[in-house]
Amino acid sequence: MADLICASSLSHAPHLIRELGGDPADVLARLGIDPDVVGAYDRFVPFSVLSTLIGTCAEELRVPDFGLRLAHRQDPDILGPVAIVARNAETVGAALRGVTEFAHVYSPALATQLTVGDTEATYEFTTLLHLLPHRAHVVELALGVTLGMSRTLAGPDFRPQRVTFQHQRISDMQVYTDYFGCPVEFGADRNLMVVPRGVLDRRLPTGDPLAYDLAVRYMAGRKPDVAFGDAVSALITRALPAGAATLTAIAELMMLHPRALQRRLAESGQTFESMVDDIRRELAVTLLAKRDVPLSAVAQQLGYSEQSALTRSCRRWFGVTPLAKRRELSVA
Repeated sequence: MADLICASSLSHAPHLIRELGGDPADVLARLGIDPDVVGAYDRFVPFSVLSTLIGTCAEELRVPDFGLRLAHRQDPDILGPVAIVARNAETVGAALRGVTEFAHVYSPALATQLTVGDTEATYEFTTLLHLLPHRAHVVELALGVTLGMSRTLAGPDFRPQRVTFQHQRISDMQVYTDYFGCPVEFGADRNLMVVPRGVLDRRLPTGDPLAYDLAVRYMAGRKPDVAFGDAVSALITRALPAGAATLTAIAELMMLHPRALQRRLAESGQTFESMVDDIRRELAVTLLAKRDVPLSAVAQQLGYSEQSALTRSCRRWFGVTPLAKRRELSVA
């Protein structure tokens, strides 16, 4: 399973770190997070890095409820198109079902499930990664965001009936009861938010059927395997300038064996090598169109150690040298 999550999950983290007396630039640098991707809806970061950031800040800043504090600041719109589906559904229940169906678009490393009974409904959150540092902290962040989303949908007076966590308590009990407004249990079998069954039938007054349909249509084409391929592409693009876009390196980032990564890509008719080549070609076109970018810099951004490698690739891709392709793009 891909160790990735949308970079919008980091929204407001630098501000919170600074307010608590920390140095966000230092924390991001130590974890290898590009500050420019923080809050971006179209970029991915390793899920394990998000979890490590929350746990590290909780320990170093001596704020064990750092995950809940961050969740309190984050708007449900960090979920991107998933949030569009939720906001524009007909009912609260339809909104939560949309979130569970398309959670993989936000992160292929998590899963949610909505189970509806006679008198109550349960919303379950699961992290699919077996080896995840500071798991308890990222789970609290996730259920904290879920509470915020539920209040956006059902109204500010919304309160769960109870919340359960698999991990043991890491903050004072009063922190949890104040935050969730209901009994909170620890050491449970599942991570759950339990709500009255009737809440699901509440109609959402601001729903836009067109926006809902467009978002669903967009995400319907992003099945888990497709989202997996997109996540691999994002990591390759990020790793190319450092010359680290190798099968072994990307598989390690995704916490997969290289053969498992190749097998997952093969299921959607792709190979790692072809993906790297395609990404390089597309990036070459973009960079060669910028006349102020030296050819040596183009080669470096594509992960080549020598400019001659760029020349050979351009001849293979376009049938001409990099300089000739640049001239062609300038004319166009």
